[in-house]
Amino acid sequence: MIAELYHKTVSVLEDELTGNFFGTMRYMPFQRGLGWIFRHYTVSRDPEVMRILNTLTDDAFTLEFWKRSENGLVEIDGFIPFSDVGIGIEVKYRSGLSGEDQLEKEALVLQNEWCRKKEKILLLVADAEEAKQIYAENCTKPVFQNVHLAYLSWQDILLGLDQLPVVTPYEKTMIGDLKQLLTEKGFVAFDGFTWSKTEVEETLYYDFG
Repeated sequence: MIAELYHKTVSVLEDELTGNFFGTMRYMPFQRGLGWIFRHYTVSRDPEVMRILNTLTDDAFTLEFWKRSENGLVEIDGFIPFSDVGIGIEVKYRSGLSGEDQLEKEALVLQNEWCRKKEKILLLVADAEEAKQIYAENCTKPVFQNVHLAYLSWQDILLGLDQLPVVTPYEKTMIGDLKQLLTEKGFVAFDGFTWSKTEVEETLYYDFG
């Protein structure tokens, strides 16, 4: 629905996933919803990221979808403005960056246009392996001395949804729908083999020599 409201092509799976997940999470207070997931599952080599995220104590927040730079050439999937902090969100789903300098361009928009006098975080949300690789390729670039780069995997988000402190039946239904959505998208993290304790009778097995 959110993708359609913003006139995005709903056949683009990233836009659909962005709208469905973040559009639903807008209905929960930040501290118990997105903020809780950010604080518990965001990954970064930059210690400032956790410090900044822990300063965000407001429950009310605005999430701007597919916000464009002043010249219209750079678009960030999500932007959350707080009084002293701005968080840009770049979402990936089964696709890489649109260019090697995509995150650099987005960081410069945060730095020069939207968050001139604020702390700035650019948060990449992607499949676990893809997010880790993209982060490693970008985190040492000079622009990320001023804009804090971090990432969050869809697998960890799905794990986090199980732990969210929901307090109403409506929130429980919303989170249940999101868990089902991310499960259908294939983001269940591997948590080891499940071993059966069933005893095997000696005569009921094959010997391949």
